[in-house]
Amino acid sequence: MAPMKKERLGRHGRIRNYVQAAFLTAAVVLTFGAAPTAHAKGLLGGLYPLGETTPVPRLSDKPVPYVIPPDRPELILELGCKFLGNGNLPQGVKLPTGAVWTPCLWGFGTWRVAMQTYESVGPVGRNTELATRLDIFANLNLTTSDKCIIGVAPLDKNRFTNFTRYSWESHQAEEGGRSEAGTFVRTAFCDGDFGSMFPILDPKGTKFIDFGYAFGRQRIHFQEGIMINDFLDSVGIVRNNMHAPGFSNIRATGVYAWGSIDRGGPSNRQRLNRPGGLYGLFLQADDPTTTWGLDFIAVDDDSDDTTGGDGFWAGLSASQRAWTPWSRSASFNTAYRINASFARDTDTALVADGVLVSAEISWTPHSSDDVVYVNPFYGFDRYTQVSREPVVGGPLAPLGISFASPSLGNHLSELSSFNTQAAGIAIGYQAFWDNHRRNLVIELAGLKDNTRNLFEDDGVGTDAAALTVQFQQAIGQHVQLQLDAFVSYLESRDNGSGARAEIMVQF
Repeated sequence: MAPMKKERLGRHGRIRNYVQAAFLTAAVVLTFGAAPTAHAKGLLGGLYPLGETTPVPRLSDKPVPYVIPPDRPELILELGCKFLGNGNLPQGVKLPTGAVWTPCLWGFGTWRVAMQTYESVGPVGRNTELATRLDIFANLNLTTSDKCIIGVAPLDKNRFTNFTRYSWESHQAEEGGRSEAGTFVRTAFCDGDFGSMFPILDPKGTKFIDFGYAFGRQRIHFQEGIMINDFLDSVGIVRNNMHAPGFSNIRATGVYAWGSIDRGGPSNRQRLNRPGGLYGLFLQADDPTTTWGLDFIAVDDDSDDTTGGDGFWAGLSASQRAWTPWSRSASFNTAYRINASFARDTDTALVADGVLVSAEISWTPHSSDDVVYVNPFYGFDRYTQVSREPVVGGPLAPLGISFASPSLGNHLSELSSFNTQAAGIAIGYQAFWDNHRRNLVIELAGLKDNTRNLFEDDGVGTDAAALTVQFQQAIGQHVQLQLDAFVSYLESRDNGSGARAEIMVQF
């Protein structure tokens, strides 16, 4: 990206700085100014742990009162049975296959609206906008394991610049209002279990027929999204509960996808909707200490090899939950991943040879539910994702909120989530209050270009660092307030900054 020209601050620049400072101040006031609970510990009570703490008393020998659960959240549509309801089960309908269907139709959704101003790695210049999106779902439950879901987005087309919004001082899209009203089918699939669908074939439950299945437009998400994170027109078969010496459970999944395969980044996005497709094999196994994942994907792309190209991907992961020497509780978590991409012929914008090594290390301070995390990564050559939903982040998005996209409007992320020719780290702290209804994340992240020599050469000038703060507060059972603010250092470019205020309603 060419260096951007420096702007004079001016009256509008000062106003933007005041708005961002106000968002940060509001997050701190809402977090630490609320009335403390019996076990709450605010900012003045100590910095570690920062959030609410609960001492662990000895077990009482006196009876404790019954805790009445909160009222269940009602959905906008509940036919056949209630979501999280109680009472007698419907009688159901018995099919010739031996299955008993008890159909329940539920309707639910999420509405989000955000006011955001930002200048970061994606657009050139500052963007200020009021953006919204609405996702509506219908869920038809047939049994406890068989269902069909359809989801539509009537206010966006699931792509940057294609959200219903009003923009000011926009350098990425036209200023003024824009409507994207329509019907975009985000997801539509059915899934279930073959043994549950045809119990007449195995009355005693001893045959090897319990295979899971799913077909339609569904989310394919492996290696925490580093390998693939997309909604694909696909069919999948899965087998759970296989065993081997030393492993308590082994799961194998096979996937074939033929459409809606989005490859590349925001600037070079290309959809694979031609002859060819995606073939995947995903294995997961549990031993006494570790959950292992071994995943393979191949893409057959019949487009020009200079713009698309065939590719092969492999990923290996190991996740552990360990005992810590400073605590008597299991509060230390680690996840290590190696992901590799290989172009069949020459490297293109959509597939290239490369390896991304990453780690996620986190722990919980004693007597609290806070989370401290340290997520380093290192890229060799140029690792590329298989496929990604257009509005989500790239391979680095799962490693920190500074690399993640809010998936709303034109804002990408504070730091580039596609720059895998780099070494970097995200260090953060998440604190909780009010029984997890309020939380605050403070994160410092950075990356160093390693296209040449990590320690001796300045590379191509894409070093970057960011400080990001995110505050979330639940309001009732259906509403959440979120405030975000960040400042970033971008080598060879203007430094970035931004703030967001979002209301999310789940119904």
